[in-house]
Amino acid sequence: MKTRVGVMILAVLIGLILGAMQPAMLFAGETPGGDIWDPLIDPKPYPGIWLVGPLSIYYEYPLYDEGGNQYTCDTGDPVAMMFVTVRLNKVLDIFRPNPKLWTFQYTNGVCLNDWDGQGTEIKNFLGTVVVPGIFLDFNPPKSSWKLMGISKAQYHDDDFSRAFVSDIAIAVKK
Repeated sequence: MKTRVGVMILAVLIGLILGAMQPAMLFAGETPGGDIWDPLIDPKPYPGIWLVGPLSIYYEYPLYDEGGNQYTCDTGDPVAMMFVTVRLNKVLDIFRPNPKLWTFQYTNGVCLNDWDGQGTEIKNFLGTVVVPGIFLDFNPPKSSWKLMGISKAQYHDDDFSRAFVSDIAIAVKK
């Protein structure tokens, strides 16, 4: 009987998480071509182990070289230093008294308004550092993962910095 109640609670929790996951724009400002997270998120059902937790992205700009010249991209946009932090745990571990949390950080210079390039950077970070860091036996091409959703997005944008914080869900098939 306790097992049945536990399974029902888990099913309701997973349903709430899946129902709440909605794609979100990276910044409060307008972006061309719709939501920039669309190419990264695959909302189709995907079997595997679910990881959930906060994703934080902070951009510091403008950046200057030693001579005081501002770094710019080929497009003329400023180069920004992108700091990414993600802290995840397995959905099933949420019910444990002391769940196992994994925290990863990443820093790189990016073109400030290159949404595709930033998305690729974030996806590469998740796929080459985060997922293999959690699942030490992660073995592509036998294993795969997908970003299933983003929710509770919050934004900050001013003349010197941008920031984005949200909850993410990743499904990993091993």
